[in-house]
Amino acid sequence: MTDDKKENKKKWLLLLLLLLITIAAVGLSVWAIWFRDGDAILAPDYAPQQVEENAEPIGDDGEEKLSQPEGGGAVGLTYAKEVDISLSDKKATLLFANPTKSNQDMVLQLVIDDVVILQSGRLEPGNRVSALNLLDGAEKKLAAGGYDGKIVVLYYDRTSGEKAMVNTEIPVTVTVTE
Repeated sequence: MTDDKKENKKKWLLLLLLLLITIAAVGLSVWAIWFRDGDAILAPDYAPQQVEENAEPIGDDGEEKLSQPEGGGAVGLTYAKEVDISLSDKKATLLFANPTKSNQDMVLQLVIDDVVILQSGRLEPGNRVSALNLLDGAEKKLAAGGYDGKIVVLYYDRTSGEKAMVNTEIPVTVTVTE
């Protein structure tokens, strides 16, 4: 083979390689834009106006508030590490409380395999929840069985409503029933 033929062959191979890379990049872009599961629920930057409808008073009104550093917050948590989900009722049964001594509002998210299954409304100090509604369509993403999940606790300043810089992730065992 002459040098010109070898050079032409190298150019065609390089052109073919660039064409394959371009096709792969376009395919990845199409998937990312149209076919990727876009179910991520973002944490709101400001506390939701809606107070959690399933919240009920704890009855610990005698507790004194925790001391709060300037520009910071202090919270107490009461929770159970088990969550039960009924697919037919589209509800989760759990135990989570924001004690009166806390000085931050909270929003809860239940996350399984990086998918947010439920998000509460604002949970004010002195209140607890024992049942929360699943997000619309979340029941279709789950099958009966056991899961490792986490409760993500988002904190909000009671005065300004701004989201705190720190969140808490609590590992939980989730049992799903039909």
